[in-house]
Amino acid sequence: MRSYIRDYKRYHRDVKLFLIYSLFANVGIGVFTLLFNLYLTELGHREDYIGRWNSVNTLTMGVVALVMGFLINRFGVWKCVFGGLLLFLSTSFVLCVVTDPLLLLVFAGFGGAGTAFLFVPTMPFIVELTGSRERHGVAALAFSLQSLATMFGSLLGGWMPKALKLVGLGGGSAEAYRYTLMAGIAVAGLALLPLLAMSANRRHALPGESETSEPELLERERPRRNIRRDMLVFISVGGLMSLGAGAVFPFYNVFLETRGASAGDIGLIYSAAGLMAAICGLLSPYVARRFGPLRAVVLIRLAPVPFYLLLIGTPALPIAIFGHMIRTTSINMAWPIDSTYISEILPAKARSQVFSFRSGAWNFGWALSSLLAGQAIVAYGYNISFAAYILFMSTAMILFYVYFTGAARSARSTQLPEAPAPATANT
Repeated sequence: MRSYIRDYKRYHRDVKLFLIYSLFANVGIGVFTLLFNLYLTELGHREDYIGRWNSVNTLTMGVVALVMGFLINRFGVWKCVFGGLLLFLSTSFVLCVVTDPLLLLVFAGFGGAGTAFLFVPTMPFIVELTGSRERHGVAALAFSLQSLATMFGSLLGGWMPKALKLVGLGGGSAEAYRYTLMAGIAVAGLALLPLLAMSANRRHALPGESETSEPELLERERPRRNIRRDMLVFISVGGLMSLGAGAVFPFYNVFLETRGASAGDIGLIYSAAGLMAAICGLLSPYVARRFGPLRAVVLIRLAPVPFYLLLIGTPALPIAIFGHMIRTTSINMAWPIDSTYISEILPAKARSQVFSFRSGAWNFGWALSSLLAGQAIVAYGYNISFAAYILFMSTAMILFYVYFTGAARSARSTQLPEAPAPATANT
């Protein structure tokens, strides 16, 4: 922690403002992640409709993500993030006030587009704001702050409906959920302020104009064919992981509810997972240095698998709680490590494209998986979704480790490092 505090004091003002933006925006996202599916159940919908809603939401997110690299290179990352935040806020408000099933599906698409503008540019924004020596530290801190914000959002989403009962709105009612979602939107709206406070140069900068790292050397030293192959594998790994994640996590709060957890309990579970992820996420630089980035990513991402194996045989609430906490923590620790790794071995233009296409692959996979899983859960129960998570996550990690281990050997033969060697603590 002393290292993080010392490094934070040295960060550029725009880096600090980006971290504040991320904190506020993710509180609002945390409220929606926790509560919106429960809100849909209060409106009378079941998992099959929830699956359709999530499918539309993530399919649109995937379409927008595919063109995000072009948009970032054309308009700059700040404009994309700012416009996306405005779209997310306005669409989320509409989702809180309409109840028609068809309209909810329509605005699920607009919401997915806005969310894509928030999530996809995160790592490109960090790359633009930092040099290679501090990038890992900023990424680690950013993703831990996101988990901390999600924790606050989960607490707000879980307990505000109960508080509203005191003023006559009724805990657990659709109306109480609606007001809680609006409160989350209001908090997310505060994220506009740090974005507007960034320097004029940052607001108008295009990718590559302010970078202090040396990525373009990679393009000259490595064959373009190898760069394309690296991108393809990284994107494929994201797509495989999404097929497993999309089968489970759009429905996980509903699953917890079927195990006897109330909305307040689910809020505590999600907030505890966010707090654990925030703390453990700060350890990701140490884990990456200790095991190497490739082994670290595989070990971290496979950590939730034993819990979902247990849930297939014993769907007990304590196991479900620990499984969610470990899975949330694994995301927070692994994403900065593999994202920093790929950003260090790719040149600037390829980086924007790979994060764009990976997010597109993730969202297309999530949309397909959630659509099919919603139908399967209604027909056969949750075990089929847990099995899908285990299968696709394991396949993705085998591909990631086998390919990039070979790529690292090839890189060493051209005197390229296997992994970033940050001077500060990182993600």
